[in-house]
Amino acid sequence: MKAALGLVPIVSLVALPCSAQQARYRLPAGDTLRYREVTEGHIELRPPRGPVTITSHHDAIIAVVGGPGDTVTAWYEQLTISSVNSQGENHANTAAALHLPFRLLITPGGRVTLLSAPVFDKELAAVSDLTHEFEDFFISMTSGNLRAGSTWSDTIENSGAGQSQDTYHARHVRHYRIQRDTVLSGKASAVTIAVNQSVEVRDSSPLESQSATIATTIKGREEGTAVFATRQGRLVARERRGHLTGTQVFEGQGRRVEVPIVYDYTSRLSLQPFSPAEDRR
Repeated sequence: MKAALGLVPIVSLVALPCSAQQARYRLPAGDTLRYREVTEGHIELRPPRGPVTITSHHDAIIAVVGGPGDTVTAWYEQLTISSVNSQGENHANTAAALHLPFRLLITPGGRVTLLSAPVFDKELAAVSDLTHEFEDFFISMTSGNLRAGSTWSDTIENSGAGQSQDTYHARHVRHYRIQRDTVLSGKASAVTIAVNQSVEVRDSSPLESQSATIATTIKGREEGTAVFATRQGRLVARERRGHLTGTQVFEGQGRRVEVPIVYDYTSRLSLQPFSPAEDRR
């Protein structure tokens, strides 16, 4: 939904006074960035018969390639999705998800519009809705100067469901505060930004084999930090941790069951050293 900055090529994080500067995203056509994203989740369902826990692991290498104007193309180069529950460990087959293109519009201020997402196979879509990968991937930047203590906010709302029979609505209200200047490897200048947000997600999906529907409503808080390279105009790292609570409702076959749910997660995003590779677009 991100905690070790050790994956980021940072030589030192030096607390320097923030100089007056502006930062905008810059990804010229043909340039390729590669990010590693690792997310660990812990879900606890609390039905009357006793708690049920599920842990999840998502590890991906994601390529982001600049296109004409503010457009970009992105895809998964590597992807591992696994979970553990009382029935044992499950590893999703993600081979068919690799190299399928997302089309995005990213403004210089960091506002992201999903132009199109791949259609993932039903087996994988039942495990994870990957169409929401870029919903809260990038942070936005202020149009003012970057100074220690500067603050700004934005709101993201998305109602696009990965499957036509599903419903989905997410709302992220994000608050930013400049913490300090940061020195990256190669003496590149950057800023460290505190990113805190409230999150609310509502979704539903049919359970065709049981002629029923399962709906989830969950909300809570997330806190973390991001590192943005000001001269290069790119997000370098982001780490976060969240705590969401809500209910999962099973409805069908003449009955309705409400189950409390708690979701805790940590996630980290890091820009990887560039290595030439054949672009698949």
